[in-house]
Formats: sequence, C-alpha cells, structure tokens
Amino acid sequence: MGNDTFREESNKAFETAKLTSYWLYLAGIPEAIEYGKLIGLEDGVDPEVIPYSKDMCFLNPIIHEIRYTSVNYYVRNSGCKNVLDIACGYSPRGMQLAKEGYHYVGADLPVVADELEPIARKAGLDNLEYVGADATNYESLKAAADKLDGPICIVVEGLGMYLTKAEAATVRDNIARIMSEHEGSTYITPDPGNGYLFFDCITANYPPERMREVFGMLFTMYNWASNGGITMETDKRPLEEDAKMFKESGLDAKMSPLRPDNPQLLSFSKLAPEVTAKIREALMHPFTFVSTLSPDYVVKEGNDNDFNIESNIEGDTLFVKVSGRLDVLSSPKLLECFESNKEKVKEVEVDCKGLTYLSSSGNRVFHLIRKELSDPDKLRVINLSEELEKQSQDDEIIQHM
Repeated sequence: MGNDTFREESNKAFETAKLTSYWLYLAGIPEAIEYGKLIGLEDGVDPEVIPYSKDMCFLNPIIHEIRYTSVNYYVRNSGCKNVLDIACGYSPRGMQLAKEGYHYVGADLPVVADELEPIARKAGLDNLEYVGADATNYESLKAAADKLDGPICIVVEGLGMYLTKAEAATVRDNIARIMSEHEGSTYITPDPGNGYLFFDCITANYPPERMREVFGMLFTMYNWASNGGITMETDKRPLEEDAKMFKESGLDAKMSPLRPDNPQLLSFSKLAPEVTAKIREALMHPFTFVSTLSPDYVVKEGNDNDFNIESNIEGDTLFVKVSGRLDVLSSPKLLECFESNKEKVKEVEVDCKGLTYLSSSGNRVFHLIRKELSDPDKLRVINLSEELEKQSQDDEIIQHM
C-alpha cells in the first residue's frame, strides 16, 4: 500500500465527501456542476452502486441543497471575509466564495486536501487553499486557521454524523480556542439539526407508512459510503441540549432558521406544490447554529499532539507501543506498521499506555487489523486508560469489533 492508501483505509469517511458534491451536482447548483467537471464527478460516481439509488438520488439533492445554501447564507451575512471550512470535502463552496472575494481555507483529511490543492492552483485563485487537518487535533486546526488574518467565519457542515460524543466535544473546544485567537469570529453549523432536517424532508415527500423505511435507507446509505463510520443518532435530541454542550465549550449558540429569506431552491422544480410548501416550512425551523465566543470563555488545554510508534517482532508476534494522539493524522502510521509486517506474524499486541487521545480513525485501524488476522482474538489492545476506553464505547466501530 502507498501512503494515500493507508490514509484512505484508516479514514473511510472521506469517500462521503465526493458523494456530497454529487448530490449538489444532481440538484443543479451551477458551481457544483462546474466544480464537478474539475474533480471528474461525472465519471467518478456510479449511481447504480449507491444503496436504494432511486430514493437516495431523489432525496439527498434536496437535503444537501438546503444545508449548503443555509451555510452560504450565514457566511455571507457574517461580516467576515475569511472562511475556514472544516471537513470541507469536495464542496464547491470554496471556489464560489473565493470568486466572491472571500479568503477561503478548506481543511480536510490529507488525502482530500492533496487532491484539491492542485485544482485550486489550476483555477488561478490565490485566495483559495486546501490543507490537511484533523478537526480533533488543535495544532493542525490552528495551522489552517493561521493562514487567515482577522476574524474568521468557521464552517462545519456534515462532519457531526461521523463523530463520537467525545470527538464532537473536542472539535467544539478546538473551534472555541481558535475563535479566541481570532477576535470577532463566528462559527456556523447545521449539524445539530441534521436529524430534524432529514425527518422534515422525508415526511414532506413520503407517506407515513414509508417514513421509517426511508429513514433507514438514508442511514444505510451513509453507513455504506463511510464504510461503517457513521455515528448519527436516529432519535431527534432536543436542540437545546446541543446548545448547552456548545456553552460548555465556551460558545454562545443561536438556533437560527435554515433559510430565513425563504428562497426559491433549484430542488423545488422537481417537487409538487404541496411538497414545496412543506419544505418551505422546514426552512424556517431553527436548525442552523450560529455561534460566537462566550464573554466568560476560558481556554481548555488540549492533549499532547505528538504521536510516537515503536515496534518489534518476537517469534510470531508484532509488539507495538503507541503514545500521544492516535487520530486522523496519525492512525495511518499504525496501519502501515501492521501492513508492512503482517506476513511475518500471527498475533499483534498494541500497548496504549502512553496514548492521550484515541479517535474513531484509530479504532477503525484496530478493526482493520482484526479483520486481517486469521483469528480476531489475536489482536490485543492493552493498557488503554479508563477514560479512553469509556470514550471508545461511544464509537460505532469499536462496538462491532
């Protein structure tokens, strides 16, 4: 495997990034069509392989146009000319906002950023950049934010459904810390309202007897696209609970309508008038969080960002010691260590005594190693702290190991 392959295998959720762009392409958004040609979207997605293709190719363009335009609406009304788009994926937002004069930095998995940065250079937009970063890793996020001078409009769209509760809290803490270093910044995300938006779009388009079925289809499709990486809750949690969690991170969140300007969306052209009326009602629901830094904010120091790995083989066992953060940026190193030695060993022991942070990407690597071994019990993960073990219970990946 090459380096890109290790990064892809340990972070499978990146595949949904291109699929998200595909939904905007199907919605007919002009910049999505233009951008889709640049990234080879027409040839890169086969709708026939998408689970429940007919329903998903109808429903998802509506959902994603609403989210995409909601975020863009609040960015344009934020007063900030700098945009940091965390987990930006292959969204056409960067190219569109750069053309409008914004300084845009898209931060995503290194494998995504490495593919997009040459496209940005080819477009000749000096105010459009893509960098590899992990939203749970403060130093990597700070490096992306520090490319921007002055107040920043920080955007997160769609990442929430792939994070454990512990990861989501870390991301909020990191964003608040970035905002404290860039006075006057704003944080925009529709993610807390995802479940509600999905529900509204499904109820508007399908009869009651099919609603549960279609919601299950939607969940299955996202889980397929991320190779089991989805953590989205199927129950609708009161948004006030999310607002409290934002407050715990030092963020004052205002629950705002998806589109208070009541626009004419492109998706409406494919809908019956009565369905369009229901979607218009949904656009007024307060599912987008627009946050500022709390006046009483206090910095939360993060974990040690360094990652170290040591390994040796004794008999038919690979012994590995890891320390620091096992996250999006470092988990490919653990997978590479295993892949380069798997033909020589039958058992693997990973000593996590020095580990300070364990993300779902790290858990996914443990899952991949278990699958590769002839006997899944031949992987031993030892000395994991009680705190990290408790956090891992939140993770869909570890529950299926």
